Amino acid sequence: MKKYFVLIAVLFFSLSSAFAQLGEYRSAENSYYWKNRKPFEGYWQQDVNYTIKATLIDSLDVIDAIQDLVYYNNSPDTLYEVYFHLYQNAFLKGGYLESLNKTNNFYQRFGKYESYGKGTEIESFKVLGSVSNDTSNTFGEGNAITLIPMIDYSIMRVTLAQPVIPNSSVTFQIKFKTYFDDGGNQRRRMKLYGAYGYKHYNGVHWYPRICVYDRKFGWETDQHLGKEFYGDFGTYHVELTMPSHYVMDATGLLLNKDEVLPKALREKLDIKNFANKPLEEKPSEIIPIDGSYKTWKFRSINTHDFAWTADPTYRIGEVNLPLPNGNVVQCIALAQEPHAARWQDAALFCAKVVELYSKDFGMYAYPKMIVADAQDGMEYPMLTLDGGLSPGYYGLFAHEIGHNWFFGMVGNNETYRASLDEGFTQFLTHWSMTRLTNENPKTNGKGYVAKHYKPLPLLDQNIYWGYLRDAINGSDMPLNTHSDDFSGALGHGGGYSHVYYKTATMLYNLQYVLGNDLFHAAIRNYVEQWKMCHPYFEDFRNSIIQFTHVDLNWFFDQWMETTKTIDYAIQGS
Repeated sequence: MKKYFVLIAVLFFSLSSAFAQLGEYRSAENSYYWKNRKPFEGYWQQDVNYTIKATLIDSLDVIDAIQDLVYYNNSPDTLYEVYFHLYQNAFLKGGYLESLNKTNNFYQRFGKYESYGKGTEIESFKVLGSVSNDTSNTFGEGNAITLIPMIDYSIMRVTLAQPVIPNSSVTFQIKFKTYFDDGGNQRRRMKLYGAYGYKHYNGVHWYPRICVYDRKFGWETDQHLGKEFYGDFGTYHVELTMPSHYVMDATGLLLNKDEVLPKALREKLDIKNFANKPLEEKPSEIIPIDGSYKTWKFRSINTHDFAWTADPTYRIGEVNLPLPNGNVVQCIALAQEPHAARWQDAALFCAKVVELYSKDFGMYAYPKMIVADAQDGMEYPMLTLDGGLSPGYYGLFAHEIGHNWFFGMVGNNETYRASLDEGFTQFLTHWSMTRLTNENPKTNGKGYVAKHYKPLPLLDQNIYWGYLRDAINGSDMPLNTHSDDFSGALGHGGGYSHVYYKTATMLYNLQYVLGNDLFHAAIRNYVEQWKMCHPYFEDFRNSIIQFTHVDLNWFFDQWMETTKTIDYAIQGS
């Protein structure tokens, strides 16, 4: 396996040159920028540039932050108002999510802050300077205009004093606080929990994130009901200040590694030091709690979100993966020390998955990939929040890493149609597990069943059966369904699981129709065409049809728009 390892000097050169040569997001040097590689003539999307300075006050479980957002209006429309997602407000008492829960006879218990209406609080909202046609313009606070936002739980609307005309930019400055909650019974992605006497934080959906204004719908302003997300591509400059005893990582390149993670400390935190530590044994104290703070500085380009995770018990594994295009990907494992003995292969398996997906479905575009021991199963750009122990976490890693292709690089509107990321990633999960592991088919039963019945093939177990069990009794749904419209159900109920299984089944049947070589070439072309852009269902089907020169409208119509199944019958003579 030595091909995965390179000298630190080589890694530093690769990360500081190969990825840095992309330049700024909107520059001609950035080969991933949509204007340099439009998926079709006339296409447009908006650009964002976030600068966030945030402090984690762990005694209060609150983030105190200021955010400058440069927003570029590349659309043909004049914008008189703007909208933002305040995702943590979805969980507040009296909100839309509580109403949905009650409809499903699920009675929500609230955390300590949620009970008092504290999710994300906006302390001030300013437009810095005036809107400018010169999109390279910078703004100061001298001409700042303070505006009063209208907040409707997870959506914030701001009516502008001056509209944003096409081909212009505007800078918004927002001071805010976001509260972590650890009580209640509602699944939150932004998570706080106890970690062996310490606190663990998953900092996700924690900042005011501007809603997408796109070519299909204009403003996407769906209330968050616990399912999916959607964001604009751009750049993130983020400084996170927190107590010094936390070990953390995040989306993007760490710019001040020598300052916050010097060599001597990094060696103490190395996961290999804990290869023989008994499972669940109390963690050691490597960084004492002394009241001091550190500021971690990150920069991310070509991404549509920024997330982080922090835990004093994190121990670090790392494998450096060279890709054929010359880039080197840092594959990083963050494991809580009591689990470290069973996370020894996490970074290596991460590298294997990134390598396989890059070879088969298109080169990974980012400088790192993190798998984190975080009691979750969620995906963010360059960061996956996972759980479990080796080898049980392989499937979860494969799925969440796969999202950095479908959601991360190919940035579909998940909220509108979740199939384009969840279903494609389910396809990738089975694809990688059959190639990277020794997983064997299992019999669903014991005794007589286990003795006399052969287990189903893995493809049937992992993909087909999830679709067929509902299709047989007529409870599946068309794929062309909004993520919140699956019978108004919670979680994966109401047929929502079919965005995973039915979509993956569709892709395997598309492979059968086209043949292996043409299918894989078409999928790779789709990824390349829509990388760092926002495709919808019609864009996917058009990409496949135009590339293959095969009329597949009959195929996509039936799989995406209907619940039709094969209906064999014997005709009498």
